[in-house]
Amino acid sequence: MIDGLKEYPWMMTGSGRAPSVIEVRRPLQIFSFEGIGAFWRGWRSGIARDSTFGGIFFSSWQFLHRAMLEWKAVGMTPPPRSDDEIGPLSPLAVSLAAGFSGSIAAAASHPFDTAKSRSECTVLPKYVSMERKLLKWPRPGKRFERFTGIHPADRNILFRGVWLRMARSGIASFVVVGSYYWAVGHLLPK
Repeated sequence: MIDGLKEYPWMMTGSGRAPSVIEVRRPLQIFSFEGIGAFWRGWRSGIARDSTFGGIFFSSWQFLHRAMLEWKAVGMTPPPRSDDEIGPLSPLAVSLAAGFSGSIAAAASHPFDTAKSRSECTVLPKYVSMERKLLKWPRPGKRFERFTGIHPADRNILFRGVWLRMARSGIASFVVVGSYYWAVGHLLPK
């Protein structure tokens, strides 16, 4: 029973329900009810999410860009000595590569995004946080979960909605890169 209380500390309040989110709308209410720590809750999973997304997105996009340049240079005689001799790639191809890279990166960073959202949606009163510190309750989960801020009770929901997030991120990457190339091609003087 103690392990259950450690996972859901509001059970110790007697109500059996988590405190209402309605009580913490403004920053002053958040500070008075949850304490100053609520303002940077979820920073571990947020850093893990952003690092994973950025690293995978740019490395896969660079890999695809390099492969497209080499594919374009296959039949050239004499072989080009630099990328400038190959010429620019099609804006559509570069945009599609960015969209594909965005989808891959979204799939890899989705569990961290779910963990961040879940940690920000949980209301944890000040006194419960202080009890955790005073009683020295260890953080639940495996070492990786503790490091990244993923709660073990959320393991079964970490991959829900991954296809929707992949589609949104892929479309957004395609649109951002495509609009950049369109603006460069049409708005700048040649």
